[in-house]
Amino acid sequence: MANTVSAAKNARKAQKRHIVRVSVKSELKSLRKKTLDMAEEKKPAADVQKMALQTVKSYAKAGSNNYIHPRTASRKIGRMMKQLHKLHAI
Repeated sequence: MANTVSAAKNARKAQKRHIVRVSVKSELKSLRKKTLDMAEEKKPAADVQKMALQTVKSYAKAGSNNYIHPRTASRKIGRMMKQLHKLHAI
């Protein structure tokens, strides 16, 4: 329990930030999985590339807005692209 008004407010803000961060992380995981599934199902390369671009953009934005660490975003993008190239989807 917060002892001051400002501590209570900070607790409320932290709770709101947590909800947003969890939802962003969940969305990123879903986009990544959807992109890799499209590649594994041998969808047209243009569609996979479009989805990959959207996923990369989302990861980069999450990293720049500190929803996830920027280096984590970069690492996830690199690993996803490596898998896509291995599947010859791009």
